[in-house]
Amino acid sequence: MRSERGFTLLEVLIAMAIIATALVALLSLQSRAIRMVDSAEMFQGARLLSERLMSEGELEGVPGGERRGDDGPYRWVLTEIRMTEASMPAGVPTLPGRQLSLEMSWKEGRRDEKLNLAEYLYERR
Repeated sequence: MRSERGFTLLEVLIAMAIIATALVALLSLQSRAIRMVDSAEMFQGARLLSERLMSEGELEGVPGGERRGDDGPYRWVLTEIRMTEASMPAGVPTLPGRQLSLEMSWKEGRRDEKLNLAEYLYERR
């Protein structure tokens, strides 16, 4: 009998199966990481756009009480409610001012995502 050094075909096949399984798992993780980065970018875009819209609402107000729009993949509705003693229920103390509300939505794959913000701006008496 000869004693040759090396691997048998069975050992090589088992090693290849283990490596293939590990590569499939790594590719799955990478695609999931890419989806998470895309999701974070979409949320960051929504956050930046919402900051701009809320700032514009603070400075310019919202004529007619509501403003709608589309900006890229984002749809939004900015509303303004004037808070006066006449607009509040009887007996509720009111500081004059206004409430800005923003509802933003976008599609992310098959999911619908939303971001809602509200801000109260009080006027000096």
